[in-house]
Amino acid sequence: MKNLTTILRLEWLRQTRSALWHKNLLVNLFLGLMVVYLLGNLLFVGLVLDDILLKIFPRTSPLEKLNSWLLYYFFFDFILRYFMQKLPAMTVEPYLHLPISKKSLAHLLLVRSKVHMFNFFHLLIFVPFAFEVGFKYYTTAEGLGWLVGVVSMVFALNFILMYIKRTAEISLPVYAGMIATLATLIGLEYFDLVSFSGISALAFNALFQVPLTALIPLGLAMGAYFLNFRYLNDHMYMGDLTSGESTKVSFVGAGFFSRFGLMGQLIDLDLKFIWRNKRTRSVLLLTILFLGYGLLIFPQKDFQSNDLMHMIFSIIITGMFTLNYGQYLLGWEAAHFDHILSRNVSPMQFFKSKFLLFALVSTACMVCSIPYAYFGWEILLALFCVYLFNVGITAPVVMFFGSLNPKKIDLSKGTVMNWQGVGAAQFLLVIPVLGLPMVIYGLGVMFWDTQHAMILIGIIGVAGILGSGLSIRLLGKWMEQRKYEISNDFRNN
Repeated sequence: MKNLTTILRLEWLRQTRSALWHKNLLVNLFLGLMVVYLLGNLLFVGLVLDDILLKIFPRTSPLEKLNSWLLYYFFFDFILRYFMQKLPAMTVEPYLHLPISKKSLAHLLLVRSKVHMFNFFHLLIFVPFAFEVGFKYYTTAEGLGWLVGVVSMVFALNFILMYIKRTAEISLPVYAGMIATLATLIGLEYFDLVSFSGISALAFNALFQVPLTALIPLGLAMGAYFLNFRYLNDHMYMGDLTSGESTKVSFVGAGFFSRFGLMGQLIDLDLKFIWRNKRTRSVLLLTILFLGYGLLIFPQKDFQSNDLMHMIFSIIITGMFTLNYGQYLLGWEAAHFDHILSRNVSPMQFFKSKFLLFALVSTACMVCSIPYAYFGWEILLALFCVYLFNVGITAPVVMFFGSLNPKKIDLSKGTVMNWQGVGAAQFLLVIPVLGLPMVIYGLGVMFWDTQHAMILIGIIGVAGILGSGLSIRLLGKWMEQRKYEISNDFRNN
């Protein structure tokens, strides 16, 4: 135990003594405040989730209704973890020659993997919900059985994913296959062919009906833990730890996203670029400011039941940054566009990093807007469906228009009364960004109803996300053909 405490203290000192930590102290503080805000939103969702479920399904127990969705919830969580969650970052090589057992190091790596944002997100939702419903309307044993079972499932998925990532490479086809499987399950449920919600309800209702069944997910979590432990204990040698193929480092410095490879490094550079220049920083601050736009609208009863207003609000909230930053995609880079051409980064990788940046900011905006569900679950449905559309359709369209006849922009000037970079392409953007989702919504209302119209927008967005690889390749080819012409235009402006 003493060795573990010493290693944790050394890891903390290594992080805080880093020159990069002090250099980016303001950025780290800002990110910390954003994380606290996000965690507060999730805690709020956990506290009011029972009220939301009772409002939507007044004749069903909130706990039983939630249980009917948990199978989908955990499957979707696993898909997100597979793509986004990384192995715990800790360098064990400096400790291998010391009198510290490999078992202690293996346990430390596994315990550290528990302290991950994905696990905290689930705990902030399920623990308050258990106290609001499980321990209030059920016996202590029943509430405790449900809470232990659900939390055990969270950590079981965590350790199962850790083992998969340690023993196999991340595969994009596998990831696409999991998304297709989830879509198939939802389709089978929608057409009443197989009731997976019924299977989910049967499995998770057993946790409070027979509390001892919580030992099953608890045993699964323990089994996944010891499977990881055995693998780490057997492979914790210098040869195994350094046998991977070395990669060429093309960038100096590192940020939060740099751990995710080349795309993460490019995103980090973009974020630094945005924060360090006056006009791009104003775009980001305007995006944050508009997160409170709903507080001016939804308290008014006329807008609470207006589905068209929900859609327009969602377009503004989740697409504000994509539109404002993406419409000048190459104009921002005009002063150093020749440097971009000289880097060992292909046009396709350039557009892919921009796409991931737009998806990241849109996701953050959507998550930060979840508390608007307090004014009605229809707002949350519109927010999520339009978010998918903005990521899958709007982002590639905006990137295309942003690379169409770009104009040089002076980054030192602000946004107010600044028409630099504005051209015909910026005005044409209004058609796909605002007009296209409204047309789809109108067709959906014409043939079905408002809820199915929103779902149709979301389905088209998912199709766009699945086809993002094709759209990025096409944008890359477009850029490859015109990059020297664009560079010459920037030099002559």
